[in-house]
Amino acid sequence: MILLEEATTVIKEKQREGKIHRTPTLRSESLSRVTGGEVFLKLEALQKTGSFKIRGAYFAMHKYIREGYREFITASSGNHAQGVAYAAQLHGVRATVVMPETTPWLKVKKTQDYGATVILHGESYYEAEMKAIELVGGGAKFLHAYNDWYVISGQSTLGVEILEDLESVDVVVVPVGGGGLISGVAYAVKKRRPGVRVVGVQASGAPAVYLSLKEGGLVTIDRVDTIADGIAVKRPGDITLKLIQEYVDDIVLVDDNEIVDAIYLLLERTRVVAEGAGAAAVAALMSGKVDVRGKRAAAVVSGGNIDAPILMRVLMKALARQRRVVRLVGEVPDRPGTLAKASSLLASHNVNILEVYHERYDPEQRPNYVRLIFVVEIPGTLDMSKLLDELERSGFYFKLAPH
Repeated sequence: MILLEEATTVIKEKQREGKIHRTPTLRSESLSRVTGGEVFLKLEALQKTGSFKIRGAYFAMHKYIREGYREFITASSGNHAQGVAYAAQLHGVRATVVMPETTPWLKVKKTQDYGATVILHGESYYEAEMKAIELVGGGAKFLHAYNDWYVISGQSTLGVEILEDLESVDVVVVPVGGGGLISGVAYAVKKRRPGVRVVGVQASGAPAVYLSLKEGGLVTIDRVDTIADGIAVKRPGDITLKLIQEYVDDIVLVDDNEIVDAIYLLLERTRVVAEGAGAAAVAALMSGKVDVRGKRAAAVVSGGNIDAPILMRVLMKALARQRRVVRLVGEVPDRPGTLAKASSLLASHNVNILEVYHERYDPEQRPNYVRLIFVVEIPGTLDMSKLLDELERSGFYFKLAPH
């Protein structure tokens, strides 16, 4: 059973000590405008260890230590690993974490920095979990990332805080991987305000819970493929699936491009760095997969542990999707000064050239011409059609490359 009241008491005590954060629930003007509702963000990206996972990990250890355990073994794609490592540090016990070999370096390093022993194994959480179970022995306790009553109880405190922060709320939107977070949040919300709608969001490249609900039983998918590595789970738990079936109103899917747009909006408009999984709920709102027009909604931004190189690629992808960075492709005379003249014309419109490519070896290309490709950053006020017309009047026939 979910120990909602006990978990709330324990987590609040650690918050008073400054060991776990009471994260803010803030209104987002940008998302409210985009969605036509009133949207609030529960910012667990600002939590200790960078995600909500410390809640479940700390409370579960709190309970299991009282049952006599002093060593914990777990598997995680990153955030649960850090939660377990930090919780073990707080409790003064040992932790070993098995992580997929594809786990971003930042998450591995942070887990080690909290004092845990890290073993890299397998391509996904599922393979890492199998390895962790093999290692259990000698009085150690396997601490599951989501399919554990105590872990779920700890995560439920996030739902309690949303209801404490918002006197009224119509919809709570939560990212879903294995289902531990949404199980706890949905239980807390439904027990205290049964009329509130709870919606989960999965990545379309990792839809295990979505498919399990559709089939009416546990479904294991063969592979996961999503930028949202924190929710890239092949199979939900039996405990979490039952709780989701009972307390969650709906599960929707978002694709990676929608997640990219959400990461970008959160960074640009709210100055919050979210990882792929952390931005999934916002992606569902922005894309209209969860319709909150005329309603008050809370979206859980569940984590912010994203590697800098991945964040750079995400931001460039988002700029391209918004046509703030574009490719101009044209055929120009192959003679001295042509590139300088075209570049100068672009500069006169405050267009920033990021990259330039020449294509000379296309067999269909006229021998006295060269294909010229500019990758450029466009000022927000620039009318692209007028720029292309001006280029054409100057003898440069450019067009925008397909989106």
